[in-house]
Amino acid sequence: MTAAAGYAAEMQRIDDDIAKTDGGLYSAPTDPERITRHVYRLYQKASISGDLAGLTAVEHAIDDAIPLLSNPADLYLLKAHSAFKLHKLADVHTALLAVPSVYDSNEGRLIRSDLDFQHGRYQAAESGYVAVLGHERSWGALARLAHLRGKMGDATRADLLYEEAEDQLTAKEMRAYAWLEVQRGLLDFARGRHEEALLHYQRADAAYPGYWLVNEHIAEVLGAEGRYDEAVAIYQRIVSSAHRPDLEQAIGELCELAGWSGPAAYWKERALIAYLQSARRDEVHYYHHLVDYYSDVAEDGGEAVKWAYRDLQLRENFATQAALAWSLYRARKFSDSVCWIDRALASGVVDALLDFRAGEIYAAAGNAIEGRNLRERALNRNPAVAGFHVHH
Repeated sequence: MTAAAGYAAEMQRIDDDIAKTDGGLYSAPTDPERITRHVYRLYQKASISGDLAGLTAVEHAIDDAIPLLSNPADLYLLKAHSAFKLHKLADVHTALLAVPSVYDSNEGRLIRSDLDFQHGRYQAAESGYVAVLGHERSWGALARLAHLRGKMGDATRADLLYEEAEDQLTAKEMRAYAWLEVQRGLLDFARGRHEEALLHYQRADAAYPGYWLVNEHIAEVLGAEGRYDEAVAIYQRIVSSAHRPDLEQAIGELCELAGWSGPAAYWKERALIAYLQSARRDEVHYYHHLVDYYSDVAEDGGEAVKWAYRDLQLRENFATQAALAWSLYRARKFSDSVCWIDRALASGVVDALLDFRAGEIYAAAGNAIEGRNLRERALNRNPAVAGFHVHH
């Protein structure tokens, strides 16, 4: 792969195209191609920049555009993607069902398999990905299967699938290449292999410079290595141009680790205010961040449990089960906590943090031997499991 102009140049091209197609929704006579292109570019801008408020606005634009088109299949597919990013999983399924050709398309089948994964139906998700790959070995399908295999503990096979996905890309698809390198880095980071993770992130940055997603993961490694000044500086650059309360929380946690109590309190409060404001707007995409915040930053078990149940009602999978278990642990409801952590462990997911927290829960519930065994297993999988990490 050769280096491309990068994130800023792509965003400028998207902005230029949005300006050219602006008014597509109101043109007379209606221009279906212009409408679809305009809405797609709006979606691209919000999606690539990680702008969740922008994605909400895109949903409204899609709803306005659909009645104007005789064949709105592409817009329903876009609606499904947008709803998925906002964790509105019921809306994803509704959008797919609206047009049978979308529901049965390869892309539709992949999204349905993503929904299976989110709802804890891991075998169904894998079967769906494999079935699509039997028709077309697209990089997107390969990456999804890689993610699932990685979660199930086969990091070697997952990395090979990510590598195959990279081979499917053209020289112009540098953002996709960077994203895949980030996923390969995350496989290493989850095993405590920080240098290897950083190499993947640096490769991503060289191919597609200036991408906030790459920079945020570089900062995470630096934070885990105790290089707090450097990590905070990177995160602050990202949040200066995009409102990211999850990264504001990360800044607060790093400041606390560094002993900077004033800045730590400031950044943590900013994050919490943004999470709660989002929830008051009936948005659901920060529920899991609220669980994480109240569990590990505020250590308020009661509030953590409240948000964990809300998140679990949206999707029950190993992550939401483990988050509820950890919340109950913080609330000192240890027997309930054991029940939920057992459900997460029974998923078959291999995750060092899951094992580590399970060890803490078992020890607190009075089973010291199993608690020690689980903590040892966690440390074997990732010696840095107890260190800094971001709740992605």
